[in-house]
Amino acid sequence: MRESRSGFRGKKNKIVSLYRTPPKDGVVVCVDEMGPLACIPRGGRSWGKKPQRRAGRYHPSKTIQLLAAFAPHTGQAVGVPSPNKTGEVMLTFLQETVVPRFGSDRNIYVVWDNFSAHKRALNLWATAPKTVQFFWTPTNASWLNLIEPWFLVLEKTALYNTDLKTTDAIADHLKQGINYLNDHPRPYRWTKTL
Repeated sequence: MRESRSGFRGKKNKIVSLYRTPPKDGVVVCVDEMGPLACIPRGGRSWGKKPQRRAGRYHPSKTIQLLAAFAPHTGQAVGVPSPNKTGEVMLTFLQETVVPRFGSDRNIYVVWDNFSAHKRALNLWATAPKTVQFFWTPTNASWLNLIEPWFLVLEKTALYNTDLKTTDAIADHLKQGINYLNDHPRPYRWTKTL
């Protein structure tokens, strides 16, 4: 069933208002998955204009996901590499990483899309704390989740101009990239007009 236009506008306005006027009683956290990331050569500025011969580009057994949470008002993030992105894995990420990192003593306003693993995680989380509230981006509106531009910055920071052969190497580069970006935080501000 498709969302009505007014339903889309209402969800959009709620999320944008969280970005423009952050709640004083908590933190806004954008959650999503990056990937699948395959063991392939990745270009970058130093590759030059003439492309070099590259190895095969896709190895289905050599992929990894990055489950990540990003607080746009502080520029801080956390990420956990994972071989897959099931509801059980998302639930573990929320319980063991997101809640302790961002909201042990305050409310957490989670912005994420309506991916089936997200819905499954909430169905499994029977005793979700009342301090965690979820805001779903409308269908086909992933641009409302500010973690998407942060993923691009992380990819440029951690993976550009690399030829990583294992998923462990990709995970290490992603962790180093997240640490670097947390050491040099850049808060995101919503500037698009409605």
